[in-house]
Amino acid sequence: MLNEIFEFFKNPEYTELNKDNKTKTKMFFTLTAITVTFSLLLGMLAGLITSIVGYDYEGHAVMDMFEAYSPLLLFFLVVIVAPVIEEFIFRGPLGFFKNSKYFKYAFYSSVLLFGVIHIGNFQNIDGYYWLIPVLVAPQISAGIFLGFIRTKLGLLWSMLLHAAHNLILIGPFIIMKLLDIPFE
Repeated sequence: MLNEIFEFFKNPEYTELNKDNKTKTKMFFTLTAITVTFSLLLGMLAGLITSIVGYDYEGHAVMDMFEAYSPLLLFFLVVIVAPVIEEFIFRGPLGFFKNSKYFKYAFYSSVLLFGVIHIGNFQNIDGYYWLIPVLVAPQISAGIFLGFIRTKLGLLWSMLLHAAHNLILIGPFIIMKLLDIPFE
């Protein structure tokens, strides 16, 4: 599947797959594993680079949310609200370009804009602007996979993939907060 995604990324075309639900579900779980793996690897790489250059993640919007909200509200916002809203905004419009020669530009724009919107998570970026591509690389990577599943299976599947991605990555911290286990 990685090769299929790579070929899609090189030359994106909107082609929905007419598959049965069992095949779609298998594709969903495979893409979930790939998306989370890429996000983790790129996140670790970003962590290594930021450690080397002395960038401090303090003031990251997600950490601020963990301090301010209950575990239930965090779950609701991160696993339900954010995926639905962000998929409507970033992958929803791809349907308008379904039969357009401009689809690839719409796809690449959605991926980049998805990364750009997440720059807002980093509140102390002054002096480290050159790190922005590294910091949002996990979101840009996720945007590629979300755009892929959106064009192959539909918008609902991209919402589900986004929700699963967020649940897997943020879920353990929500559980730690629920159990009052410090994670600093």
